[in-house]
Amino acid sequence: MPALIEAPASTPAHEITPLASLDAYDAVLNDDYAFVAYKEADRGSGAWRVRIAARHMTGVVLEPEAMRLQARAAGAQGKPFFTWGAGIDPSPSDPRLVQYRVHVEGGKPARVEIALQLRKADGTADAPQSVSFPWPA
Repeated sequence: MPALIEAPASTPAHEITPLASLDAYDAVLNDDYAFVAYKEADRGSGAWRVRIAARHMTGVVLEPEAMRLQARAAGAQGKPFFTWGAGIDPSPSDPRLVQYRVHVEGGKPARVEIALQLRKADGTADAPQSVSFPWPA
């Protein structure tokens, strides 16, 4: 079965390195959510970022400097991770959770996690799922 979403191919301008992917079924929608994370490096400047593309959700871009600053602040507050971008937080009427989490160690980004909890057919929470990968250096 082909992947629901894939990292783009490298181009003359960008080197693409796939990092992780996750597919999950939501029974209420009777459809799949899908995510792919990849590192995108500019061939000319060497600047890079992590992108997470998503099916049924807004993707995110994780720029190294923004992640460094946010990780420093989260570390100073004793938080093990911070979330980035638009996700879904559970509510009394909808138990879905979709979060892009950047885990922090020593005030620096250590790994990225895509955390999900979708729904069973009766609308209750299904088992949590996640995938993570080390923060690229």
